[in-house]
Amino acid sequence: MDETPGAGAIPADARTVLAYDGKISELFGIFLLNLLLTIITLGIFRFWAITRIRRYLWSHMRFEDTRFTYTGKGKELFLGFLLAMLILTLIFSGVGLVSAALAKSHPALAAVPIGIAYIGIFILFGAAHFSAQRYRLSRTEWRGIRGGMEGSALRYGVNWLLYLLACIVTLYQAVPWMQVGLARWRINASRFGSAVFRCDGRARRLYLTWLATILGYVMVFCLIAASVAAAEWSSVGPVIAGKIKGVGAGVAIRHAVPVIIVGIVAFLLLSGLLATWYYARLLRLVLGHTTAVIPGSHGHDTLRFGSTVNAAGLLWLVVSNLLITLLTLGLGVPIVLHRYAGYIARTTHMSGTFDANALVQSTLARPSLGEGFLQALDPGIV
Repeated sequence: MDETPGAGAIPADARTVLAYDGKISELFGIFLLNLLLTIITLGIFRFWAITRIRRYLWSHMRFEDTRFTYTGKGKELFLGFLLAMLILTLIFSGVGLVSAALAKSHPALAAVPIGIAYIGIFILFGAAHFSAQRYRLSRTEWRGIRGGMEGSALRYGVNWLLYLLACIVTLYQAVPWMQVGLARWRINASRFGSAVFRCDGRARRLYLTWLATILGYVMVFCLIAASVAAAEWSSVGPVIAGKIKGVGAGVAIRHAVPVIIVGIVAFLLLSGLLATWYYARLLRLVLGHTTAVIPGSHGHDTLRFGSTVNAAGLLWLVVSNLLITLLTLGLGVPIVLHRYAGYIARTTHMSGTFDANALVQSTLARPSLGEGFLQALDPGIV
């Protein structure tokens, strides 16, 4: 079995607990109708479109042979988006007025409220991801039990910004700490009914992988650049030196273009393999250190999760899905969603048993509106 960095092999009793049985033809039907209605309504229907896609995917994903149910509504996403846009409009309008007033005193002061506003937007962007996960969990049910999240979205957003600053200051050496730390934060805040999730993954177990990935990028780029330069220097070198100009320079550059394209494709593939190697280990680390504790009348049950995601499989999934999307001009999105759902189901494992009847309903408050700021700040989200 695959291995998680620092976590040991997946336990022998681990089993695949998710099963996806959706059909591409059914997804295509939903997607095409969504596309038509979105065009007719000038984009307004996209909130209902997102809800219909989620409802289909959730209902065709089973956990321990029981299907999930998505209870979110398009109206909740739409109203959440309108509220977020109203708040953002008021913020930027207020910032503009304050900036203009301060500029009358001193031009330099005009930048102060703008800088504060940008910091606030970054915090809101981080908070929006936390709030979106809270909304989706609160609208996800299994055997009538729903999920939820504890904690402050704004506090998460502040920490997201601090992690981002740490990455910049350390020349991105803190990226593993940001990714693992934020994933741990979200998981530890998650609940499903009376089940409490915990993640104790630590980024130091991933740092050498991250460092090797960065060094690999540099080595691959230098090797490919040197190979392309060596292969085409006789043609391009004189152009760079100014010895060949006009039509001759154009001919020399066109002669080098195929080799340069091959070099770019080679770099994208090799760097993609390095990236998926890192992200596969990241996923295995986070999921391999995640547990769910379910209280019962006779103590509690503990479930341990794991993943068999690997670099080759993840690279093929990402590259092939990208090609499907590009070659179909976006009409292949249902195929992409179908393949991602199947891959998640195949690679997610769990060990341990629990009494499903011991799982009781969540007492956490359900947000009334959904994902407004995330839809406003990251409109490509599904």
